[in-house]
Order: sequence, then C-alpha cells, then structure tokens
Amino acid sequence: MPSHHDNFVPGKVLIAIDKNHAYPDTASCHKSILQGIDYLEAHIIFSAGEYGEYEGNIGDILLVHLVEQSKLAVLEWVAHLSAHPYVLHAEPDFIFECLITPNDRYYPYLWGMEKINAAAAWAHTVGKADVIVGVIDSGVDYTHPDITQNLWRTQDGYYGWNFYDANPDSMDFTGHGTHVAGTIGAVGNNVSGVTGVCWRVQIASFKIGNEVLLLDAAIAAIIFAMQNNIPILNNSWGTRYPSEILRNVIGMYKGLFVAAAGNSGQNSDIEPMYPAAFDNDNILSVASIEPDDSLSAFSNYGAKTIDIAAPGNQILSLGLHGEYSPQRGTSMAAPHVAGAAALLKSYNPHLTTAEIKQIILASAAKRPQLAQKLVTGGILDMAAMFEFLTVRSV
Repeated sequence: MPSHHDNFVPGKVLIAIDKNHAYPDTASCHKSILQGIDYLEAHIIFSAGEYGEYEGNIGDILLVHLVEQSKLAVLEWVAHLSAHPYVLHAEPDFIFECLITPNDRYYPYLWGMEKINAAAAWAHTVGKADVIVGVIDSGVDYTHPDITQNLWRTQDGYYGWNFYDANPDSMDFTGHGTHVAGTIGAVGNNVSGVTGVCWRVQIASFKIGNEVLLLDAAIAAIIFAMQNNIPILNNSWGTRYPSEILRNVIGMYKGLFVAAAGNSGQNSDIEPMYPAAFDNDNILSVASIEPDDSLSAFSNYGAKTIDIAAPGNQILSLGLHGEYSPQRGTSMAAPHVAGAAALLKSYNPHLTTAEIKQIILASAAKRPQLAQKLVTGGILDMAAMFEFLTVRSV
C-alpha cells in the first residue's frame, strides 16, 4: 500500500545547501555535491548570495533533473545526497493536494461573510489597493471581470507569475486558485457578482501547477514573495510529507503564511497535513466550519496544530470564464482569514506579521463545538478583530 510519502515527481531531486558549512566557493560546493550524479541539468531556484541576510540555515536550493526518470532513482539519490557534508536537506519534488472537496450543490449566497461579521469590519475599511496578497495556487483567471481590477501586475504588466511552467502566464485552468482569490479579493460594491473579504486589494497570482501542485514551484513562489516584500500569502494546498526545505523557506519569509488545514477529517496533531501543521511562528492554519458553527466533517482539526476556523462549505466565489460556483474545503476557509489579514494591513500598514496573527487569533469567537479541536477553539470574527485592535491602540 503506497504511503503519503510516495507522491512525488520521478526524476527530480531538491537539494538545500547548509549555508553555515565552510566551502571554498559556490561553484566548488555545487560541483562537489553533484559529483557522480547522473543528471541532465541542475537549476538554482534560490541563491543565498543574492538575497542578503535572512534567518535559517538554508543556503542555495538546487533542483536537479536526473537522467533516470524513476522514483527509485530519486530515493537512492536523496539517501546519497543526505549524507553529503554540504547538504542540509535532500528531498523528492513532492506533489501537493488542492485542499478542496468536490460537490455539485449550489447555494447563491455568501453565508460566510455574515458568519465572520464582515460587514462590521467594512465600516472600518474595505481595503487598500497597495496591500498585496499572494495566492499560491493553480493561478487566477485574470479575465474574470469581478477580479481583474484587483489583480497585481509585474513591472512587465503580467498578472503574477507561473512558477510551474517558468513563464509569465498564470492563467488558471482548474478554477481552484480563481475561487480562492475571489473569496480574498473579488471587487466589492460593483453591482455584480460576489464580493471578497477585502474589496480593494492586489491579488498576486502565483501559479504552482494545475491539478498537480509541485513543491519546487511553491518554494520558488515563496522566495519571490520574500524578494518582493509581499506581506500575506494564501496557501490552500498541502502534503503529508514534512518537507524540511519548505518549512525552512516559510521561516525565512517574514509575512503571514495562511494555510488550509486539510480535508481528511483527521486530528492534525496525530495525522498532520503540511504546511498547516508546521510550527513556524508566521503560519496561521485554518479549519472549515458549517453554518451552525460545527466543524465540517471533511476538515482536519488539532488543538495544537490548527489555529482557527472559518466558513468552508458551499462557499460561493469566482469560477472560470466569468462564472461563479460554490465549492467546499479548507481551501475555501483559508482565504477568509487571508482577506481578514489584508483588511488589518489596510487599516494599519504598520502592523507586523506577529501582531496581525495575534489580533486574528485573540479575537476569535469561541464555540463549544470547537473546544479542544483548535488552538483558539473559535472562528474568525472580523467585528471582534477590529474591536480588539481599537482597544489595543488605546
């Protein structure tokens, strides 16, 4: 029976170099590590020398394409490379799940906005166009009229970036990333469609795959967000494999990393889904609730590993080709929280990552159904969030 750790790409290996290890120079280090490996090409997806000062032990990160396109070859070379004195971590290129549960029911209303008291928060701010939220996902349909106005563009005019295919076209072909982006920042008060939690915002589309989302692309997207000072990332995807390279890169990122809890209906303290279950201080992990405040049957939970809950079942948001669709999953819960974080950043741009996380968690509305299930035992409450912020400022 295959394990969760078998879900990776044949023929590709990720190598994180230990930046604290003394080696003559970068070229000599890479040559030493790659010596004897039968590989087609090796790419540097993160160059420590070009980034400057940052926390953590990771140096350069290499993506190696092996000659032998098999999983066995990957495992053999991972074991070999892990013993190299210059290597901090060697891992397969793992495949992530989009954390969404398919359904065919349609409810034409945004019950989630009422549940999290969004209207009360909108009395303080509906967002600002200089706040950027990166959506690391399957891309965004940048032709959708209810989101185009709120999309971030590169200096060359592209809507985000495609780290999966290494090109500037981040068009979504599955609808997952577009749905997530709509909950965060669909244009509000425009007499059509739906509204996001944050009416005015810049959504940066970081595509890391289609049906298959890849670890190396996710790492490249996070590094891009670091380099461009993007303060919030939404991550509605996950894997059972505790990638140390991913955990370290998230730790290097200074912004808020909002992560979906996972859809296995399991206790994440025992059966974790990553990155939500990592213990990084900047991760805010999100479970899914139903309209009656109960935990969704599909949602992961964890008194130690999952922070807070938000609406995640039958959430209406953007579909492809200008359409709208309801979807369910912790994928749909996480962007409610990412949108709330963007509102806080809009209201007070000086708030730090730690402060935004503290406000969201400290203001969570406690629910008996969620006691002993989540760190906060509560759900996102945007009215209480701004009350907490006001009191804190007095």
